Amino acid sequence: MISAEEKLLVNVLYKPESEILNGIEIYNINFDNLMKLASRHLMLPALFFNINKKNISYLFPEDFIEYIKNIYSINKARNTILLKEAKELSELLYKNNINHIFLKGTALLLSNVFEDIGERMIGDIDFIIQHKDEQKVEKVLEKNNDNRSQTINLFNVFKPTHLDRRLYKTIAIEPHLELLEPKNRWVFNSKELVNDFKVETKAIKTPSKSFLFDHCIYAIQIRDKGFINSYHSHRSVYDIYKLDCKKSLTIKNIKKDIFIKHFFITINKFKIFDIHIKTTLLSSYFDKLFRFLFISFLKIFTVIDIYIFKLSLIIQLFFNNELRERALNKISIHYNNKTLLNYLYTWLKL
Repeated sequence: MISAEEKLLVNVLYKPESEILNGIEIYNINFDNLMKLASRHLMLPALFFNINKKNISYLFPEDFIEYIKNIYSINKARNTILLKEAKELSELLYKNNINHIFLKGTALLLSNVFEDIGERMIGDIDFIIQHKDEQKVEKVLEKNNDNRSQTINLFNVFKPTHLDRRLYKTIAIEPHLELLEPKNRWVFNSKELVNDFKVETKAIKTPSKSFLFDHCIYAIQIRDKGFINSYHSHRSVYDIYKLDCKKSLTIKNIKKDIFIKHFFITINKFKIFDIHIKTTLLSSYFDKLFRFLFISFLKIFTVIDIYIFKLSLIIQLFFNNELRERALNKISIHYNNKTLLNYLYTWLKL
């Protein structure tokens, strides 16, 4: 069931002015709930942009418009800084012969996907490098500004998805080595960008629209568990809509991949895209079977991953003085409180 507030949000984002109130009684709208919904989906700036563009501010309370206008202005100013720092970062990486490609929200802004840079909320600057440049990137970023949140793991079986997140100047950056977590790389991985890395240029690199289309959907379906929970993100839907990737927005392309197909089935209720996916009894059965197997695989892999991580922590106790001191202190406290066995049992279990 779609709430009146969500229907209004969808209409404002995707419908012409004449259709904004189709199926909606404006006096039934709870504008506090609309605010919370748009905020939860990181869509307040896009909501203001579209209200302003379509000249429909008269439908909304003045304080509502004033608030989201302020959020939009702050976001636009931040994105201006983000683009400047992304370009400076690119120059620094090229100066040190580090090939790189920007990803996600930063790539969308650099590709001029949006009419206005204030529309899209972005957390950090994501870019991907080749595995061979991992140590070089660490040294370059450490030399320039290494205000980072470290995650130590001496027992890495797989390449991490990204290096430590850190502050570059005023915006956080996340250097990626891969596109998804190890357990999901059979679906989508950095090999998709091999040809882009081969291009000899010192210009800013962003992936193709079809790649951004796929990456956006895999991120919400796999990383954010949309495939498991049938969860949708209006920010991701808006990204796909703005990409206007006609090559990817075909029934043939959508049906070839169960994750992409599930994304469009989940959002079909909003009637944003003119796509009608017919499902047969047999295809529905196989989709459910695949979903069951996929969830089972994730659970097994997660258990293995947790115990590998815990084993790595135990190994680190022999090499990391600070970690060892903290662990001994915690053990001492629990021993004195006679809760040591319960603490160890809780730590060892999932």
